[in-house]
Amino acid sequence: MNPDTHALAGAYAVNALTLEERSSFEIHLDLCEDCRAEVAELQEAAAALAIDVELLPPPPLRASILSAISQTRQLSPITSAESVERATAIQADRIESTRESESATPASAPVDELAARRRFRVQPWLAAAAAAAVFAVGGAVWQPWNEDSPQGTVTEQVLSASDAQRVEQPMGSSEITIVRSPSHKKAVFLADAMPEAPFGKAYQLWFDVPGKGMVSAGLIRGSGAVTIPMQGDATVATGAGITLEPASGSEHPTSDPVALFSFA
Repeated sequence: MNPDTHALAGAYAVNALTLEERSSFEIHLDLCEDCRAEVAELQEAAAALAIDVELLPPPPLRASILSAISQTRQLSPITSAESVERATAIQADRIESTRESESATPASAPVDELAARRRFRVQPWLAAAAAAAVFAVGGAVWQPWNEDSPQGTVTEQVLSASDAQRVEQPMGSSEITIVRSPSHKKAVFLADAMPEAPFGKAYQLWFDVPGKGMVSAGLIRGSGAVTIPMQGDATVATGAGITLEPASGSEHPTSDPVALFSFA
């Protein structure tokens, strides 16, 4: 019997074989009592390993992982054809070195066939069992976090908020809207056909804040369909407005409002 077939017992025990390997090994399993016994033992050992390493995640772990994800490169660091070619050449050199090392072993060196077979069978199982244990830990850590993530842009959070308040009115041929969410303390400006500002000018957003008057909430850049998160705390404002200002914006309104909104 090919010793390679026996070596699949560990991988089979933790379901780490391809469909083709699994079908072939199951045929062998019907004929080999030793392998059946070994598979049963390894499955029991893998299950025990998973139980031994199962643990509850500490409370700060979720925050630290989410922070790490936001700072982790999402694309491969290999960004050029030259880098790919260099990496391929390095891998080829390693393979060639391995082949040369193997060919340098004297053909007459004594080999304990039984020991070699045991070593060949045990090593894949250890790797598979370790993988099973890691999978068990991962399951224990991530299972409590299946709730919807609260992450999202300010615009998404405001527009989808349960306490979102909408005020709208026409502005020329455009319908303009402000959506405010007290729970997020933010507001979003939307227009379906925002007119283009005259040359050297820009439309500027304002919050009407008691005791302070009109406080800048940002400039409207662009025309047509526009969605802009407004700057500042929207919960202290009783209304909002739009004026036409110099392109760089103004600290205070310098023209009559082209639109006014009330949050009352």
